[in-house]
Amino acid sequence: MNFESEMKARFGGFWNSLVLLLVVIICLRFSAIEWASEDLGTKLYHSFKLFFWCALFGVLLAILKIIFSISNPPYLRLPASANFAWGLKRGITIGGFLILLVGILQLDNFMGVFQPFIDKLLQKLLGLI
Repeated sequence: MNFESEMKARFGGFWNSLVLLLVVIICLRFSAIEWASEDLGTKLYHSFKLFFWCALFGVLLAILKIIFSISNPPYLRLPASANFAWGLKRGITIGGFLILLVGILQLDNFMGVFQPFIDKLLQKLLGLI
């Protein structure tokens, strides 16, 4: 497979597009609450910056995946395009999840109407520890 078809396979489809959309929404929500007193341009700038940091984390993860797969035998090794697309997708997803966790833990009312439920759940989980 070439790089273009590998990217379509990894990022195409309904569920993959939904995951990317959720990461973008999380970045927009985080920047809207964190920089509430700023204008719209600043909020959008910071949300794009958050998303591009997630993408940069994905590129780093992809490069590490390619480097560590070199030690595998050639018949078990995936092509570099598959490793890069896998790493990019996982990096964006993990980055979005980390922004979600920071938003839930640090910002007030990050999850909107679900925030009281999440706060109670976190209190119970912390009570177990």
